Amino acid sequence: MQEPNRTESDQTREALLRAVTGHDVSAQLPVVARTRRAIRVANETRREDGERGRRTFGISLFAFGALFVLLAPVLWDSVDDLIGGEHFTDLPTQVALVSTFLMMSIVAALVILWRSRSSQDGFR
Repeated sequence: MQEPNRTESDQTREALLRAVTGHDVSAQLPVVARTRRAIRVANETRREDGERGRRTFGISLFAFGALFVLLAPVLWDSVDDLIGGEHFTDLPTQVALVSTFLMMSIVAALVILWRSRSSQDGFR
């Protein structure tokens, strides 16, 4: 009983050796075709993910830059008022600080929405 199993394993080894060395290429053609398809699909998926990631990074960088340009004058004005001797209880300082906190909370809400959307996209 041991002899037939050895010959089957020997035949399998010989077939594998012929396929690897290129002597019997047509024997493994379906496996090669499946492997090529899997590699091609994986490469296309990787490329699309990279393009999507670069596009998302560019859009988020632009949005953060635009928000910084919008926030910078308000922050500068509120700090200038506080350094200039005004108190927190003065109306212009309160309006500047409240608007600054409002804009910061909007930015935080956008970041939370962006993070939750990106985590949902990862499960697709």
